[in-house]
Amino acid sequence: MTDTAEVGLAALSDAAAVSTGSEGTLLAAASGVEAAGAPSPQVPDACDPEEPTPEELAEIHAHNAWVRALDAALTDIRQRSYEGKLTTMARWRKRSVAPEGMSAQEFEQKFAAYLDEHEHAEAKPVMGRLAAPKPLAVELEGREVPEDEPLPEPSVVDIALMQGKKATYLYSAALLSHSFAKALYHTAEDNDVATFVDVVRTESSTYPRPVGIDSFMNPPYLWAPSRTREVYQKTIATSSFKDIHETHASNGRTYYYSDMYLSEAQARSLAEWYGVEQQRNP
Repeated sequence: MTDTAEVGLAALSDAAAVSTGSEGTLLAAASGVEAAGAPSPQVPDACDPEEPTPEELAEIHAHNAWVRALDAALTDIRQRSYEGKLTTMARWRKRSVAPEGMSAQEFEQKFAAYLDEHEHAEAKPVMGRLAAPKPLAVELEGREVPEDEPLPEPSVVDIALMQGKKATYLYSAALLSHSFAKALYHTAEDNDVATFVDVVRTESSTYPRPVGIDSFMNPPYLWAPSRTREVYQKTIATSSFKDIHETHASNGRTYYYSDMYLSEAQARSLAEWYGVEQQRNP
């Protein structure tokens, strides 16, 4: 190739480079003008929650009213259990626990359904440790919850239920023993024989020991000795309770026991210990 040709090719190459650079500069400038002149499109923030609809707000408000009513009922059950009492749902009718717009009967039905759908205690002796959940106000630690914010559902893990002929009875298994709850239940149902048999069998099997006649003078029975003797006579006249017997300490005090768990000799010996010897050696 001649020197003249080489010089011509170099010139063409330089011209192309200048043209490309100018075009790039112009494109960049045009892009910059467009970016500066046109507003950037608004991208919605995925983290921002959507505003609830009026229908959703109404549901939240109804939910919160129900939760507060439920919390009031549960607090009532636990307070009465602490005081050694059972609670019936009929009690809440007088206290107007149901939220506005809900009848007492509807509240009772919804309460029963809630208990059935959530983990709750059974009407039997508690194995291990069971603590009563805190009331809603304590759970929230005094924080004021906006009315449009859903409240947490209360726990019923400690609530036990006993179905009777007269009513449904509720108690906190964390605050009231099963044996005392059963005694309250039989007393409320006016079933003296069932109460008597349950106490005698429980004492004979659990401790084991016979039951002194004076024990039925204490709450929740409050029976005079004459009434206890009358109940015992009704008991032994029933073929279903042939295991129930009486024995006596040397001081004449009467005790009752079940031969399913104690022999006659054991019952007599324990009656002597509790009725006489323990008094001499406290």
